[in-house]
Amino acid sequence: MLLLRRLYSTWVVLVMAVLFFILIIPLILCIPIRKAHFIALRLNILWAWCFFRMAFMPLKVEWKFKLDKNQQYILCSNHFSYLDIPGLGLFPKPFKFVGKSQLGKIPLFGLMYNNLHITVNRSSYKSRAVSLRKARTAIQDGFNLGFFPEGGIRLKEFPNMVNFQDGAFRLAAENNLPVVPISLLDNYNILRDDEVFNMRRRICRVVYHEPIWAKDASEEEIKKLKTSVYRVIQDELTSRHKKTSPKKETLA
Repeated sequence: MLLLRRLYSTWVVLVMAVLFFILIIPLILCIPIRKAHFIALRLNILWAWCFFRMAFMPLKVEWKFKLDKNQQYILCSNHFSYLDIPGLGLFPKPFKFVGKSQLGKIPLFGLMYNNLHITVNRSSYKSRAVSLRKARTAIQDGFNLGFFPEGGIRLKEFPNMVNFQDGAFRLAAENNLPVVPISLLDNYNILRDDEVFNMRRRICRVVYHEPIWAKDASEEEIKKLKTSVYRVIQDELTSRHKKTSPKKETLA
């Protein structure tokens, strides 16, 4: 069984590498032209779907609302596994990902990531401010945004998330945009962050919940929005994995 997992894991890593080298050139060519970023982000969607198909990983996508093609969205999902990146990338509208700056140091990938998406060093106030400004500009340019609002893989006890950070919800409230809560249900059980070559082939379930709006941009509404999104995602995770609901948290 362990040998089969090792072989399967090697295949998945190979698939990811092949797709990367096929798509990296057109992605980089899109960087200098702002309008071409939409094309590049659509290639990211293609990459995510091809990855799961070529990895022979069954997908089950559940929609709890009808997607509005004319509406901008801010996406927020739980983050328990490296597979969450292609998992979030399955969303059918192109979006700029707002994520940790460390990924920008990876050769070639970093060139694409730093220029097409929005990086943030969460330990630096200056970096957070610059990233927030770039995110506001991206929204003005018509882009959707994607977040892991936990701020990285910080899982303490599956399937319970840690507290959310404010950035995504502040942007949503300030720009009158809805937040789409996304529950990635199975990625932790497929690939844990310390078991890259011990991947399990299981179904990958993604749930897109009803968008949630803030009434205004007040601090109270931002906190309420953050709490509501947290609860929707967490309740889905808890119910699907039949765990006891986590204790009520103050989402600082």
